[in-house]
Amino acid sequence: MGLSWKSKPLDFHDVTFFNYGSLHQECLIHILRYLLDSMENEKNLTWNINMRELIQEMIHYRNSLEPEEDPDADKVQKFEDRFDQILNIAKDEYDYEPPTKYYKDGFNLSVRLREYKAACLLFLHDKRVPADNNLAERFGRVFKRKLKQVMTFRSFDSLVYLCQCLTVMATLQTQNDNFYQSIANVFG
Repeated sequence: MGLSWKSKPLDFHDVTFFNYGSLHQECLIHILRYLLDSMENEKNLTWNINMRELIQEMIHYRNSLEPEEDPDADKVQKFEDRFDQILNIAKDEYDYEPPTKYYKDGFNLSVRLREYKAACLLFLHDKRVPADNNLAERFGRVFKRKLKQVMTFRSFDSLVYLCQCLTVMATLQTQNDNFYQSIANVFG
C-alpha cells in the first residue's frame, strides 16, 4: 500500500483557475500557513520547516528588489533548486513514515507544491505578480461584511449593483483625486 506521487490532492486547493490560462500565482501566505500547520502536526519531519524558511526567504528577496530591478536569474535558479531538494526530502520522509489517515494535509501539500511548482514560483519570474493575493482578499472581505449586513440579496441584480459600486469605488481610490468629489461626480 504505497502512496501515489501522481495523485492530485485537492483538499484545500482550487485548481479551477488553471483552466483559464497557464500563469497563476499561488498565494504564498496560504502556503506558509499550511506549512505551519504541517509543522505543528508532523513534528518529526524537517521538509516543512525548510520549505517555510525558503518561501519566506524568496518573498523577502523579491520584496527587497527595486521597482526597476529584475530578479537575478542565477539567484532564482538557486531558489528553484532548493525548492526541488526540499520536495525530495519530503518524498523521502513520507516514504519512510507515511502520513496517518487522520492527517494527510502535509503530504498533500508536498505533492501539490511539486505539481504546481510554476504557480508557486511565478512571482520570482514576473515582477507584475505579487507573492500573495492579499489585495483580492481585502476586497473580498468588504463584500463579505456587506453580505452579513444585508443577510440576503432579493435578486441577482442587487448583487451585481453592489459589485459594480465596489469596483467603481476601488478604482476611484487608486486615483490621486479627491475621493469624496470623485464619488459625488459618479453617483451624484
